[in-house]
Amino acid sequence: MKKAVYLTGFMLALAAAQTLAKVSQEEANRLGTTLTPMGANPAGNADGTIPKWTGETLGAPKSVNYKGTGTHYPNPYPDEKPLFEITAKNYQQYEKNLTDGQIAMFKKYPDTFRMPIYPSKRDVRYSDRVHENTKLNALHTTLNDDGNGTGDVYFGVPFPIPKNAAEVLWNHMASPMMGASEGVLDAAAVYNNGEINMRQTEEHRHIQYYSMNITREEFNKSNIAAMVMVEMLAPAREKGMLVLVHEYKNVSDTSRDAWVYLPGTRRVRRSPSIAYDFPDSAGGLRTVDDAMLFNGANSRYTWKLEGERELFIPYNNNELDNPQVSYKELLTTNHLNPKYMRYELHRCRVIVAELREGKRHVYAKRRLYAEEDSWAAVMADNYDSYGSLWRTNIRSMVNQYDLPGMGARLEVYYDLQKGAYLANYLVNEQKGPPKFVADPLPDSYFTPANLRQMGK
Repeated sequence: MKKAVYLTGFMLALAAAQTLAKVSQEEANRLGTTLTPMGANPAGNADGTIPKWTGETLGAPKSVNYKGTGTHYPNPYPDEKPLFEITAKNYQQYEKNLTDGQIAMFKKYPDTFRMPIYPSKRDVRYSDRVHENTKLNALHTTLNDDGNGTGDVYFGVPFPIPKNAAEVLWNHMASPMMGASEGVLDAAAVYNNGEINMRQTEEHRHIQYYSMNITREEFNKSNIAAMVMVEMLAPAREKGMLVLVHEYKNVSDTSRDAWVYLPGTRRVRRSPSIAYDFPDSAGGLRTVDDAMLFNGANSRYTWKLEGERELFIPYNNNELDNPQVSYKELLTTNHLNPKYMRYELHRCRVIVAELREGKRHVYAKRRLYAEEDSWAAVMADNYDSYGSLWRTNIRSMVNQYDLPGMGARLEVYYDLQKGAYLANYLVNEQKGPPKFVADPLPDSYFTPANLRQMGK
């Protein structure tokens, strides 16, 4: 039986090799003035289809009835209607604002795939702590080990004024997220015959990079970047399986550690080193480093910054988490039900990874699209060894009122060759998304010894 692997989707590296220069004080002073505090362009675009950044919303707006962390995020724009819709019949008019993956979806599913386009929003900001540390990172964070590591970094994006693809990639992997959280999550593999395989997990995460309980100095002296404990709740054949993951700051020196408790044997075993293209999900619909669209060691690729594009991206996708929308309604054959999707036009940095000579990975080429206000990759296109587009993946973005700020929610991995997809981190039929934990579980909880004690 293939066992699922569950990852934090977050890795940091602190290496002691060659160091690249930080930005000057003069450049850093642009943050919050000629740039937003996160390093984005505060202006709208020439057409007026991308608005200027306001940052007027921190947390839940007064217009929503938010019941607190661990509950669903109400839609802040419930009455808005699409400006227009892109379909297989008209997508060529909008190609300059579409990715290879989106175009491929129109071609593969011409009768059902569509993209409703809504007014773009840039009214959400992050906490002062994120903004302050982002500016400190600009002044102090170094890019080390040929782009594989960072130094002196904490609680914000590492490179808000990026000079190359590696810095954009690190911004994506360290985009704002909860320092500690817990919750029950569902995942669904949806096949082209309409069959749906569901999994359910209870997850406890401690992302020390964004921990409210340690200082910048303490974080940079420690070794562990994140810890995750996952308990399988369903299906019945996997119920009781436990997975513990430690992710370290220096991926060059220390690989990700993982331990598994199997109820059938009542034993804890250390899993093999889990990274790169190890299959991860029912049906093998994604790889380990597909989590977050890309996470982990980047050393098997050469990375190039292609530039900036205005793209229609999944944004303010609250309806994908709506508890009034059942999984049956949402998880339609071939792709998510377009009725519940929302796309907005935003600027994205585009980076491309090409497999290094002599290195191995199932993806010969990858392209990531990082949204400018959060730095989170929101779409990814992955190509096989023949140069054909294989998988196109998305992350829905919502204003996570308890983060606070824009954060990634549902992840969807479309396998164009199999005609199947994986929807990960579903919460429609749960109490809500993972809740913020003010007092993280002790480090002793995230140990193999505790794994044995928790085993049933």
